Amino acid sequence: MINQIRSAVLSSIPVKEVIDKLSDRKRVLFKNFIGSSPLFSITEIQPETGTLLYITKDFERSAAIAADIEQISEINAYLFPPTRRKPYDSEKVVDMSVLVQRSEVLEKISSGEKGIIVASIDALVEKLVPADVFHESSIKLVKGNEISPDDLSQQLVDQGYTSTRFVDAPGEFAIRGGIFDVYPFSGEYPVRIEFFGDEIETIREFDPNSQRSIAFLNETRLVPNAGGNGMDTKESLLSYLPENSSIVVEDLDVLSGEVSDYFEKAEKIYSELDEDKYSAPELNFVTPDEWNTDISKRGMLLIGNFNKSVQHNLTVELDASPHPSFSGNFKLLREFITEQSSRGVQTYILADHENQKERFEELLGEPSDNFLYHVSTQTIHEGFILNSEKKAVLTDHQIFNRYHRPKIKRKRVRGGISFKELKDLNIGDFVVHVDYGIGKFAGFKKIEVRNTTQEAAVLRYKDDSTLYVNVSSLHKIQKYSGKEGKQPRVTKLGSGEWARKKATTKKKVKDIARDLIELYAKRKAQKAFAFNPDNSWQTEMEARFEYEETPDQLEAIHSVKADMESEQPMDRLICGDVGFGKTEIAVRAAFKSVMDQKQVAVLVPTTILADQHYKTFADRMKEFPIEIESLSRFRTAKEQKEIIKKLEAGKVDILIGTHRIVSKDVKFKNLGLLVIDEEQRFGVSVKEKLKEFRATVDVMTLTATPIPRTLQFSLMGARDLSIINTPPPNRQPVYTEIHSFSEELIRDAIIEETSRGGQVFIIHNRVKNIEQVAGMIHDLVPDIRVRFAHGQMKPSRLEKIIKDFYEHRFDVLISTNIVENGIDIANANTIIINNANQFGLSELHQLRGRVGRSNRKAFCYLITPPIQKLSPDARKRLTALEEFSDLGSGFNIAMRDLDIRGAGDILGAEQSGFISDVGFELYSKILDDAVKELKETEYKSMFKNEEVSIDYPETQVEFDLSAYLDKSYVKDNVERLNLYRKLSEASSIEQIEDWQEEVIDRFGKMNKTGNNLVEAAKIKLIASKMLLKKVTIRADRMWLMGPKNDSKLGEQFYGSGFFQKLLGNIQSNQSHPYKVVQKNDTVTLVIQNIKDEEQAIEYLNSLPEFTVDKQKIEA
Repeated sequence: MINQIRSAVLSSIPVKEVIDKLSDRKRVLFKNFIGSSPLFSITEIQPETGTLLYITKDFERSAAIAADIEQISEINAYLFPPTRRKPYDSEKVVDMSVLVQRSEVLEKISSGEKGIIVASIDALVEKLVPADVFHESSIKLVKGNEISPDDLSQQLVDQGYTSTRFVDAPGEFAIRGGIFDVYPFSGEYPVRIEFFGDEIETIREFDPNSQRSIAFLNETRLVPNAGGNGMDTKESLLSYLPENSSIVVEDLDVLSGEVSDYFEKAEKIYSELDEDKYSAPELNFVTPDEWNTDISKRGMLLIGNFNKSVQHNLTVELDASPHPSFSGNFKLLREFITEQSSRGVQTYILADHENQKERFEELLGEPSDNFLYHVSTQTIHEGFILNSEKKAVLTDHQIFNRYHRPKIKRKRVRGGISFKELKDLNIGDFVVHVDYGIGKFAGFKKIEVRNTTQEAAVLRYKDDSTLYVNVSSLHKIQKYSGKEGKQPRVTKLGSGEWARKKATTKKKVKDIARDLIELYAKRKAQKAFAFNPDNSWQTEMEARFEYEETPDQLEAIHSVKADMESEQPMDRLICGDVGFGKTEIAVRAAFKSVMDQKQVAVLVPTTILADQHYKTFADRMKEFPIEIESLSRFRTAKEQKEIIKKLEAGKVDILIGTHRIVSKDVKFKNLGLLVIDEEQRFGVSVKEKLKEFRATVDVMTLTATPIPRTLQFSLMGARDLSIINTPPPNRQPVYTEIHSFSEELIRDAIIEETSRGGQVFIIHNRVKNIEQVAGMIHDLVPDIRVRFAHGQMKPSRLEKIIKDFYEHRFDVLISTNIVENGIDIANANTIIINNANQFGLSELHQLRGRVGRSNRKAFCYLITPPIQKLSPDARKRLTALEEFSDLGSGFNIAMRDLDIRGAGDILGAEQSGFISDVGFELYSKILDDAVKELKETEYKSMFKNEEVSIDYPETQVEFDLSAYLDKSYVKDNVERLNLYRKLSEASSIEQIEDWQEEVIDRFGKMNKTGNNLVEAAKIKLIASKMLLKKVTIRADRMWLMGPKNDSKLGEQFYGSGFFQKLLGNIQSNQSHPYKVVQKNDTVTLVIQNIKDEEQAIEYLNSLPEFTVDKQKIEA
């Protein structure tokens, strides 16, 4: 379809004449080129004119252009982003992915790659390292060539790279023996260079998260940081372009004005600075004269309405009209297609994705001679009508009037906090040992065991007592996870305190697990109304959805519909972050219920939310004859009485309200679905009432508190769970910046937002002086309406302020973090968070989620003390937030605090106390074990088809060889600990071998003590699968010690026939004589002729593993 559109556009254009003019450095004016139409010509012209630079007014426009170029052609579009740094703003932390993208574009030009570079004017005004310097100082490394690692290190430092422990962000390098890791300022992955002396032996790309190699290269190029800080001369991006390249300019007059304004601003700021410390504006920024000179040297294609200031040599006019407005109305769309068809016009509809394409085809029906249309999943940013060519190009997002987020190929550049770092243990961190409780990690110590050297982790407990943990048992310790900022109580060794805490937690957790399983059993035994499959109205209503559904959302919708269409009552929990589209799932389920003449109740915790949901439901269903009402304090007594009467008569289809809707006087005629929003925020009496509903009607619960992944397994089966982890793809990211306090910044942010009719949140988390802050804001912007709110106000007064803000009765709300959850004000698209360094990452994430809820660009300003004065942790937290501007991106990894809150919400508030006592990971394990135990004992018959799990023992391994990672091999204590932990957690031989490959890949060839460590891990794992308690290898013999006779393991080992099977295998092996030694209640098998560990592994591999005989268990 794109090819047909291209042919139609090109038929109106003298392509060869345009190319000739541009090659002669002349100017061509494209007149009346509407929407994305000029790009069809430009992608035809570029191959003939070489590199092309396309200049736009802002970054959003650039991104749309770049995405369209890649959609409609095979041409590479290189997006050159702005740093968004104000002149001389040295504190602004530039997003690392921006620096990488900029360097990458310069590298493409420098190495002679052809394509279209797309840049906004604010990206062009900042000068760069000169083109010749960039090219000459790039380091080309080729396999087999020689370069001293010391020289390479110095060259990288000169180019702006930083030496670190481990490389995980662009601009970093690390040296470990003969291995040199570097993350270039261009390229998707870092590279690992392995030296043999000064010779480059191998070059490999590696994944910065796993640190594992992923591809071999013959050569790589390390480019410098493009900023050119501290240089005496700099140049504009235009200086990088080949002399014969042309430029495309949108609205030249506007862009020239932007260059002048930016330079004037730079001059003004410079005049107020200490001029000795800063270089002059003309060194750092493009002057208006330079801009005019640079563009006049090249062929220029002018697009847009504002190009009066320049003479042109050729005008090309297109007979085109803009995309019509439909506002999501299918009736208007049908009428448009019919009318265009009568004039012989073919309508092309470009849908954002396959689901939407299918919806269009279903709702519009079969095309015919009187109804000419085609649907395709290729999309462009803006449609248009080609009158002379009789082609109408419509886009899905314009038909529904929704924001279109360009799909540009982004480089994966991570920053901020990684999952690995959250789990990393540092010296001084609190840890939980499963058997001994909470202590502090104090590093490593080499210990002598029977003339061999082993390494042990040192844990410090109360009264300075010490515990040494062998590296093979490090899976028993976890970093303590409690609420952010809250310190745990350190355990006293030998006091029995820890065993008591664990026992209490287990008892309570078992009660919860029992309740969950009983609820599940009750639900499976009952029957409810089975809804019919979707009808055409359902399809039409769903097609009007403002956003593209995410895969998670579609899966949740599918699950909900399947639940509703079955005879068993639904009890599904929909869990997803703020703004991830949970309400839309409820809307579709409610609509489905009404289609079968069943009423719907939507229960919400606050009157504000009731009002918001009412507006959302009413707006989504406005084209259909559905009666929606809301019941809350905002309704008068008379109105409430009237609504209740209509409800009982069946004249209200959907009732939305607070706990008022579960009052005794509220009676439904035919209730089919109950939707509960944030159930954990209701009181006990409401929850009891909800239990009655659950038995007879379909129930869907929505929550924004994440369900920790570790709890999901335990909850599965007890409640059906749908987790939405993916943010809506067309939702605009929230542009996030870190700043020191500045009245000018705050004033500018407020004026910018309110001048576009928007509203502003200011978060100030101290009730004590919130009124003074409100006064200061009022003085800064006297014409703006400002109010403040905090949690110590009377609920009715607080509610009134929030309602007034929601109804736009004032512009700026200054509040404590009470807005963190549940207030959805689509018109508020700027949030300023004061003292952002004092908030946890999860709190900041949720606060930021309050803005960016509409299709407008949203802004979040994090106000902190100067960034240099912040602790490394606070800095890392804030830069993570700044770099992960997309909703949900990378944030599921940094949600420990919310995980704990989520566990408390789902399992009951008192559980938060137990979680704090034992740490989140151990709590999750206890819950998991409790569910498992109940399924295998009290509820065995209900779960008889489930696989029986085996608890393998912690096998001890002893042999006369030292086994550890030498400090000279892995210098970093933290990394050594993490490697030990990973090895001790391995649950298969493949994982152990994979671990060994990773260590060799990252640190080079392993020495003898490292190989011994691997052998010991293999022996331990194989022996554990045989339920053996201990394996000793010494003096050409191997001792295999079984479990105690009277233990649970002993029962499985001796009572299941496994011991006889094991003995049979041992007896049949003639080359290894054996004897059986029985001491007290333990049996040990002594195997002869075992020369070394390798032979021990080979022998153990020939023996059977313990398995569960399900038939015996059922009998």
